[in-house]
Amino acid sequence: MPEHGVSMTPNIPKPHSRGRVHPTSADPEVTPALDFRHLTDEDDHDARTLVDGIGLARRIAAASPLKDWLVREAAPGPEVTSDEDLSVYARPAAHTVHHPAGTCRMGAADDPMAVVDPSVRVRGPDGARIADASVSPTMPTVNPVIGVLMVGERAAALLGRADSPEEECR
Repeated sequence: MPEHGVSMTPNIPKPHSRGRVHPTSADPEVTPALDFRHLTDEDDHDARTLVDGIGLARRIAAASPLKDWLVREAAPGPEVTSDEDLSVYARPAAHTVHHPAGTCRMGAADDPMAVVDPSVRVRGPDGARIADASVSPTMPTVNPVIGVLMVGERAAALLGRADSPEEECR
């Protein structure tokens, strides 16, 4: 590898693949199992995004002023040109830059996929609330820390109010 380099790494900001989280024990202290299921979407959107991203990175590298500074492509290498070969390279080389979120979707009362209501109350168990990245209705494309802080602050404010939906939504 050269001493200096430039890295352009395509990623999948809105993956179609969906992972799973499930308990491994009745003991709440035991960590649940996570299966990210990367690159498993039926329409192959995620793998196609990687291949297209490599193509875009190559076009950027071939344009001025970058082309005047670069000596050679280190990976996957200029000899790897077909979409099939790029996909073979990209699949094991890819890594996630998204933050797992959305396992306990927040939504309106008529949203059948919502686990949490707009007041961060879990549907079902009385008194349970969730105020973290899991309530995101969709996968965020940026670091979710600001959104998580906002949800946490809103939840803290709600805890100080009466437990009626009318009072909480004001």
